[in-house]
Amino acid sequence: MNRLFKKVVSYITSGIIIFSSLSLSFADKPILIHERKTVENISSGIIHEHIQKFTSDGWWNINVLRVNLKDKYTSLDVLFNEEGISKRETLSNMIKISQAVAGINGDFFSTAKNSFPLGVVISNGKMISSPSYQWDKLPIFAIDKNNHPFISFWKWEIKAVPEDGQPVILSAINKSSDKYEEVILYDKKWSLKTIGNTYFDDMIEIVVEKNTVKEIRINEPPIDMPKNGYILTGRGRVKDILLNNFKVGKKVKLEINTTPNYENIKTAIGSGTYIVKDGNIADFTLNIKGKHPRTALGINKNKDELILVTIDGRDVSYKGVDLNTLAEIMIDLGAYEAVNLDGGGSTTMVLNPQYEENPIVVNRPSDGKERKISNGIGIFSNAPKRSLSYIKIYTDDTNIFVNTSRNFYIKGFDKYHNPVNVDINRVTFDISGIQGKFNKNTLIPKKSGKGKVIAKYRGKKAEIEINVLDEVKELQFGFDKFHIDVNSQKDLTEIYGKNDEGYTAKINPKDITWMTYGSIGRVINGIFYSSKKPASGAITAKIMNAAKNIEVSVGYNEVLLEDFEDLNNLSFLSYPQEVKGSIELDNKDVISRFSLKLNYDFTNLEKTTAAYAILGENGIKLENKPAKLGLWLYGNKSNHWFRGKIIDSRGKTYYVDFAKNIDWKGWKWITADIPNNVTYPITLDRIYIVETDPFNKDEGYILIDGLKALYSTPYKTMILPAETYIEDNLQKSEKISEGGFSFIVARGIDELDILIKHLIGSKIAKKINENQLGILLGKMNNVILDRIKVPFAEASNGYSYFRNNNTLFIQLDDTENSLRVIDANQWLWLKEILKKSNENNIIISLSKPVFGESGFTDKLEAELFHEILTQYRSSGKNIFVIQGSNRTNVMLKDGIRYIEVEDINLENINNVFNIKYVRFVVNGNKIAYEILPLFQQKN
Repeated sequence: MNRLFKKVVSYITSGIIIFSSLSLSFADKPILIHERKTVENISSGIIHEHIQKFTSDGWWNINVLRVNLKDKYTSLDVLFNEEGISKRETLSNMIKISQAVAGINGDFFSTAKNSFPLGVVISNGKMISSPSYQWDKLPIFAIDKNNHPFISFWKWEIKAVPEDGQPVILSAINKSSDKYEEVILYDKKWSLKTIGNTYFDDMIEIVVEKNTVKEIRINEPPIDMPKNGYILTGRGRVKDILLNNFKVGKKVKLEINTTPNYENIKTAIGSGTYIVKDGNIADFTLNIKGKHPRTALGINKNKDELILVTIDGRDVSYKGVDLNTLAEIMIDLGAYEAVNLDGGGSTTMVLNPQYEENPIVVNRPSDGKERKISNGIGIFSNAPKRSLSYIKIYTDDTNIFVNTSRNFYIKGFDKYHNPVNVDINRVTFDISGIQGKFNKNTLIPKKSGKGKVIAKYRGKKAEIEINVLDEVKELQFGFDKFHIDVNSQKDLTEIYGKNDEGYTAKINPKDITWMTYGSIGRVINGIFYSSKKPASGAITAKIMNAAKNIEVSVGYNEVLLEDFEDLNNLSFLSYPQEVKGSIELDNKDVISRFSLKLNYDFTNLEKTTAAYAILGENGIKLENKPAKLGLWLYGNKSNHWFRGKIIDSRGKTYYVDFAKNIDWKGWKWITADIPNNVTYPITLDRIYIVETDPFNKDEGYILIDGLKALYSTPYKTMILPAETYIEDNLQKSEKISEGGFSFIVARGIDELDILIKHLIGSKIAKKINENQLGILLGKMNNVILDRIKVPFAEASNGYSYFRNNNTLFIQLDDTENSLRVIDANQWLWLKEILKKSNENNIIISLSKPVFGESGFTDKLEAELFHEILTQYRSSGKNIFVIQGSNRTNVMLKDGIRYIEVEDINLENINNVFNIKYVRFVVNGNKIAYEILPLFQQKN
């Protein structure tokens, strides 16, 4: 039995109009609601699993790497920056440079003075960094030279034994210190340069090459790290120890003693704490409490499989887990022993299969991007390339519209999962279950339906299921208009179509007929190439009877704000005050004679530093509504950040980015977007260079010229071809047949504090009484309820169901923009109700929408809700989701009808004519609906 989750026994009793649902509560362990899992071979001995578990605690996004330690072609090693372990790097860059096929982030790290891993690093049998000072608190994962994995605490001692001197105990190898009042060894695996007097002017460096003291340096600047040796550093209380024991020309012997013996170790890395020991949750020696992103490493009981795991968190959907839950997950995945690695924003897993051009981050880092980390664990494969063993078939979208084209591709692999080249011209494609024709690797289906595409190549076979949809009726680009600069490109290839049932499929841009209006440019194979001059116009995309128009604005009207020909009204400011710098004119320019030279010195400060060019006492006021700011910047490859400060008419401050990294040398035109939520007019107060990374501090300058405000070319009103939209064939008036019935869905009114609410409530009651059933979205006042003479249900709090004549009515509670947050049990209840339903029509009512800005907060929960409903729609059921909202709208999505009914808004008396209700007519298996006004407005 899965130990992670409580077992829930679901049952359904015969429903009545108002039904109180089963309510369960498990405080100690979460409830598993839904699970998805995919498995892929990455290389010989390496399997990637992606597991998504939707629980009562939220989503767990779990990525797993299973490493077969018996596989002779698979190995592990610790990854770190090739310039030295003191420089952090992203995992994907480490993976790419080392050519590992997969990896995860590694040990916790410190940023005191320099970055360094807290625990040991042994790579390829060599000690790169010594174990932690807290040897009995932070366990170490290691693989010995017989490829046996183990986790343990290491005792250790490191000595430098000088000729004619006393042995000197070393505090660490390649780790940093706050005060450096201990002896630390550094070599080229730390950095390309020694530390020198970077932090202290009494720093001592004993330079050792080929086991001989070559130089003793005091208060000297950094030098190149010895190629065949190391340095011993220290100051303060270890000054005499260093100077009295080490002499130029004398031999030095390094003694490294560890238990277990590190000389028998091939690879080792530090960790946080045991989380699993002997198959059970361990006692934690380090517990970072709370739910966070996590990374863990486990070994199975037979010690022949390594289990590397990341779990995402700090996200709207992915909340993360605590250490106890992480331990439970590792046990569930098969770990007999496990430790946690660095988590939070460091949690990263990267895949780099040989058939991909660049490494792929498969998890969702909580910082929104990869964090630079101290080290990682890389998995390598040296499996030999063999002949073709199997093939896989790929395509952009398995949904295809009839009479449109879809390309299919083949990838070949050998028995070790290495890629094998495939000659696409020798692949034979065929289809089954549907009518259609292949031209090489391009399918054009002729009739709708479900079928398979079958590919054969050199005796190997692969197939993929496809769904051919009826004719496309509507085109979707994700935008109705766009602005683009002159001589630029915009990708329009992400085109989706929709048929009358709301099913979507990607459209091949080559199937589209493109038309442009105005001198804006042209479209070639779905790529728009803008004109050389500013212009406005439109693009029309057409396929069969479907058409979509896109308004286009090309280029900007540029207004010069500052040419920097003099320093009038300009001044320099720094942050903090210790930062030195200045402004002056420079004769390197782009326009006119001069540019502005911004000098800065960010050295000797670890915190955020900035150098500002202040644009006058009151700044530069920008007229009208510019879209961007632009300027010429002479870069220095410093990788600093270049920004601007804007103040709007309300006094609110906004910071805009011209360049996140100044990674170029010479002049470059750069722009910054004006935020959409500013209140005009706005003032540009300053422009500046800033650095937040304590390890990227330098002294230098940049040049600035031609500061401009950019105003987008206005869109043009034009007469364009008529656009097409899908029409719901169930949205129509229908008469009740024998044995049929009708019902309405309307908004409830809880308070009857004004006369008009009495009138509205009475009207709703009357409409319900004209039908056989009524559904009220929200509470209705008891006075009105007493006037309703037919069965009805209130969709407000709680969840319930009832049945009537081949129709299942379900009420769910999403009053907090989620089903899970209200009560996760209603998810299990809903799945069970749907599973046991024999009705052809399903009506689900919610007090709030599922999708959109006011819909489910957790968008993955909304997608799961839709996914589950589409499973039942595929069996021929008619499914309607009726939702309270701030608008009245119908969205037809994959055969599911999401109908929003607007709240009753009485701010204006005329709003009564906007009050709508939905009337359904059910005749056996057939159902139709209309959205009708509650009050008819007289002409």
